[in-house]
Amino acid sequence: MRKFVVSLFIVLCGSVWAQQKQSTASRPMPPDYGAKKPTVIGNSRIRIKYAFQAKDLKDEETWIDCGQLLADKGLTQYSSLFVAENDAALRKWLKENPNKSYYPNALNLRGRHKETWSEYQYSQIFVRDGVLTEWAVMPMAEFQQYRYTEPWPPMQWKLSPGEEAVICGYKCQRATCHWRGRDYVAWFTSEIPLKSGPWKFGGLPGLIMKVFDTRHVYTWEAVGVENGRFPILQLEERFFRDSTRKKVLKMQREWNMKYNELSGRMDFNMRPKTQRYPYEPLELTEQ
Repeated sequence: MRKFVVSLFIVLCGSVWAQQKQSTASRPMPPDYGAKKPTVIGNSRIRIKYAFQAKDLKDEETWIDCGQLLADKGLTQYSSLFVAENDAALRKWLKENPNKSYYPNALNLRGRHKETWSEYQYSQIFVRDGVLTEWAVMPMAEFQQYRYTEPWPPMQWKLSPGEEAVICGYKCQRATCHWRGRDYVAWFTSEIPLKSGPWKFGGLPGLIMKVFDTRHVYTWEAVGVENGRFPILQLEERFFRDSTRKKVLKMQREWNMKYNELSGRMDFNMRPKTQRYPYEPLELTEQ
């Protein structure tokens, strides 16, 4: 019997399912939030934009967030482009209105459930020399922001030869792994030689363009690759306390559970809530 090797070629154009934000905790607004321009610690010549939990890739208002990945001389940063744009607009407003005793809560913040916090939108991930640093921005209070480091967590990817896809015009290959309690599928391209991806994902021989867990609880998908000059900004260190990943995960879970949507409570428009969105952290294990 003759054997045939079939190459599976797919054009990916959308996410199968996207989960709601699980927390109703208010997004962070410490007193100096956005007032002082963060420190520039690098300049990236490329920006990869990711839709996070998109219902419709063509409509940014249906996304939970638009993430951005920047890279410069061995440093990568993943952060929220939606939040960065709002911060820039707020700094401009404060400069133009120096005598005001208040500032607007949001100027051009976009996306679904934009009034609430998520650790996957407000925290920032830096990777340099194999060390990952998460600047964990918690909701509401300026004294509840933390920073920790850990070795960039290894992900034991298994490549799937013959399975290909096209994302943002780049030819991608499929890979799978089990990491911190979830099974993941990633599509990466060797045409962009960055061993990185959204959030903490990386370790493949090329840029991760799409990654999701097999239950489709969390999904990131690249929606644009831009060339230019993009500053890599660092938040104000004085707002952050050094901590550990274990403690930060515990605090993030507590915030999500405390402000989870429960039947019988009221939403922001004082309408009764009838549905609960269970809290499912991305990282299910501490190792």
